[in-house]
Amino acid sequence: MSSLWKSQVEMVSGRELTLHLTSVHPDSGAPSDSPLFALRLLVDGRERAAGDASVRGRDDVPGAAEDIIESVTMSDLQNFPFAEHAEKQRIEDGLRARGLDSHDEAAWQAAFQDAWRDLWSDASRLPNARLEIRVYDPSWTAGLSAGDHWESAAHG
Repeated sequence: MSSLWKSQVEMVSGRELTLHLTSVHPDSGAPSDSPLFALRLLVDGRERAAGDASVRGRDDVPGAAEDIIESVTMSDLQNFPFAEHAEKQRIEDGLRARGLDSHDEAAWQAAFQDAWRDLWSDASRLPNARLEIRVYDPSWTAGLSAGDHWESAAHG
């Protein structure tokens, strides 16, 4: 599955972890404050950033999220909902303003793809939020440090 989110650890202390989430795909939807979403992010972080494969699959165990995640608080939600159609229209309008002709399909598509890539590389224009996660057991935040980052297909 493709990545939906870029997660970056802003703070970790004992049982608490603050993540800054940025969408990396238009299908990401809004982030969630559900324990399952938080657990999926933590599993990916522990595997990818901390190199701990022992947590693999824990997010698929029924009831695990409620046993591991004490609370999740979402804040600083920005650029939601992501207006994909409006962004595509804005890009197309910009291409026309530059004098590109949509009938020149190869040039139009190349220019559109460049502009779309530029959009998705500008975090200030993308959906993002802050997630504060509190776990019952501090071993779930072990190995993660401020500045660690990873991509995740977390949903839920």
